[in-house]
Amino acid sequence: MGEVVQRTRNQLNEWWQEMEEDKRKKIIIISIITIVSIILLSIILTRPKYEILYEDLSLKDMSQITKKLDELNIKWKTPSKGDATTILVPAEMKNKIKIELASYGLPKDIYSFTDAFNDSSWTMTDYDKKERYKYAKENELAADISNFEGIESAKVYIDIKEGSGFVLEDNKMETKAAVSIIKSDNRPLRGETVTAIKDLVANSINTSPENIQVIDTTSGKTLDEEAEDAEFLMTDQFNIKHNLEQRIDKNIKEFLENVFGSGNVAVRSSVKINFDSEKSTIVEFAPPVEGNEEGLIRSMEEIEEHMVGGQSLGTPGTENNPADYAMPEDGGERYDMIKRVINNELNEINKEIKKAPGQVEDITVAVLINKSDLSLEEEEKIADLIYAATGLDTKKVEVRAQSFDRPEKVMEEKREKSLLWLVLLLGVFVIASTSYIIYRRRKEEELRVLEELKDLDRIETEVADLEFITEESKMKDQIEKLIDKNPEQVAQLLRTWLNE
Repeated sequence: MGEVVQRTRNQLNEWWQEMEEDKRKKIIIISIITIVSIILLSIILTRPKYEILYEDLSLKDMSQITKKLDELNIKWKTPSKGDATTILVPAEMKNKIKIELASYGLPKDIYSFTDAFNDSSWTMTDYDKKERYKYAKENELAADISNFEGIESAKVYIDIKEGSGFVLEDNKMETKAAVSIIKSDNRPLRGETVTAIKDLVANSINTSPENIQVIDTTSGKTLDEEAEDAEFLMTDQFNIKHNLEQRIDKNIKEFLENVFGSGNVAVRSSVKINFDSEKSTIVEFAPPVEGNEEGLIRSMEEIEEHMVGGQSLGTPGTENNPADYAMPEDGGERYDMIKRVINNELNEINKEIKKAPGQVEDITVAVLINKSDLSLEEEEKIADLIYAATGLDTKKVEVRAQSFDRPEKVMEEKREKSLLWLVLLLGVFVIASTSYIIYRRRKEEELRVLEELKDLDRIETEVADLEFITEESKMKDQIEKLIDKNPEQVAQLLRTWLNE
């Protein structure tokens, strides 16, 4: 088989060498064009054709769908860099992808105002048109609320109350709405977010925020706009406390290591945090003019009574009036009374104090210094530094001197790690050296065999040459003998060869 191939290759080579230069160029050009055409056709025919899967999507739906397509290892693209609302997928997989995404509830189908207008016809009644308009508004509001932080999805239910048209109607019904939400995580929704939801829905349906109810579907509770923002979960409380303690430990440790050296200080702190929220209202009354305790006069009532006349008949129970109480000469009596009521205007100051949860009530700090002993004065100085460094309500600080065993252990661990790395490096070096030696030996063996084969070929060639030379030498001797014996016949033979 190898000989046939070699023979065919030699024939083709001879044919190519005998061909003219122009024909060679034409064949080369035609071959290149043929190969390029085949490649392009293969790319065009095997390239998947993309079709629109969804268009006019919201950014939230776009992100959810593309994320799910990536998880399913499905190729997708957008029509252009500026179009972030349309998804293209391979045409042969379009229906399958739609069914797969529908099983995950994607996309979040909404009935928009555009759909409401497109579905309208002259056969619809006013009631049908209003219901479609209300349904579109509910879906639009639900889509907007779903974009709020902390909300995964939402549904809006609107109860539109229409008046009877009577001017003197007593009980006027107001439009109300309810919003059902599903939170994206287990954290409580902030009061500002609840207020924003109520304001959005109220302004959209022309009602007051008091007529809007926000309900958490997960917990089944009605959310209040004054809900406390600090209803921390237990995990949140632990994380806040743990992070604060770590921060205090790190700051104090770095601060003291500047004096005692790296690794010579150990710090442990404990923080007491009050996660209870407190709200208090204070009403104070104060005069409007500073320094004046009476205040401004808002109203004043003054009554005066005067009475003159009458006969003095003496006081019952005494025989005669004392000399000190002698009546006037005219014998008349006199009575005077003045009554004054003044109402002062005072300033009324209403204070509403709301304490945010997470207030640090006290801190305790324990510090160990890698020393054999510390004097009482040194301990007090270090404690004073810690009191000043924390900058918080530090309740208690304890400083003690204690020799550490950790540096020796650290050095021992480092030595063990270094020894382990050294052993690993030596093992790698031994394996690499052994592999290299084996490789070199194999290479040398192969070279030796090749040299032996070359020597055999050379010897065979030399033997063949020797045999050819020997035969040639014999023929030469015979011709020389023939010339010596019969020179005329040899000359005649040469003339005959030349003539032929």
